[in-house]
Amino acid sequence: MKNTAHKRAFYTLCGCIAALALAVAAALCLLAPAPAAFDVAIPGRRGEIPATVQLPGKLARGTELPLVVLCHGFAGSRSGDGHFAPLAADLAAHGLATVRLDFPGCGDSAEPFTAYTLANMADDVESAITYMQATYSTTRTALVGHSMGGRLASLYPAMKGGVAALVLWSPANGTGLNGLEFLRIDDFSAVEALAGQAAQNGTATAWGVALSAVFFTQMRDSDPDAALREAALPTLLTYSGNERILSDATQAQTIAAVQSLPAGRVVLEPFTAGDHNYLAKDPATAAALDEALRKITVAFLAGQLG
Repeated sequence: MKNTAHKRAFYTLCGCIAALALAVAAALCLLAPAPAAFDVAIPGRRGEIPATVQLPGKLARGTELPLVVLCHGFAGSRSGDGHFAPLAADLAAHGLATVRLDFPGCGDSAEPFTAYTLANMADDVESAITYMQATYSTTRTALVGHSMGGRLASLYPAMKGGVAALVLWSPANGTGLNGLEFLRIDDFSAVEALAGQAAQNGTATAWGVALSAVFFTQMRDSDPDAALREAALPTLLTYSGNERILSDATQAQTIAAVQSLPAGRVVLEPFTAGDHNYLAKDPATAAALDEALRKITVAFLAGQLG
């Protein structure tokens, strides 16, 4: 009888230890570092969207996971001129998930550039947000957009809704076709001529890519600064000191629009030595620009979404 009791006690202890080990293992799995960054194919309305996801290093069950969607500029890619990967890592360190995608005809996209329209880009951002919500239970969402990606981010709340904050890096926010001034900043009549050519022939070529008549029409019908004022979201705006491809008038109008917002913030000073892409020939200057851009962006988004 005594040996039987000892055996029962022994087996009970073993069972408790095993249960404890399983509980510890489960807890460790919940807190295990997520992959630094990984590529995904997001289901979209027109096909798969190439994208890269980055998650915080520790994911605990039940905690909210804010999301930031990174939107690149005209004819760019989800690298964001080298800024998006380090920005995503910094945001992950602050508990924010990110997804960065290639817009139609850009990067790894299988679509022709003629699919590059404001409506299609907005659909792709919406698909990315839906995918992140369904896959990783992301919650409050912000957009970061550079150049044409900044224009899209400005328009997105009116087009789709569902975002809590915006970060605009040198957005191409000129009203209507003025948003395309970067194609020929020295001769805007050339931009108007391109729009006319697209209307007549269906496409027009600029910067080595074919632009559709739909793209020009949607640009002509859009007013990003008015959309910013209407949405009145917390918005961070930056411009560099050497924009060159965006006019002073465009910058002044967008600065005024953001300054009119209850939670609008404009930051210019750290970027006086940078070009439109926040780059510089001097490596040390380029590194300082990138660091300042990331620091200001992360601080703003952590405050709005954290």
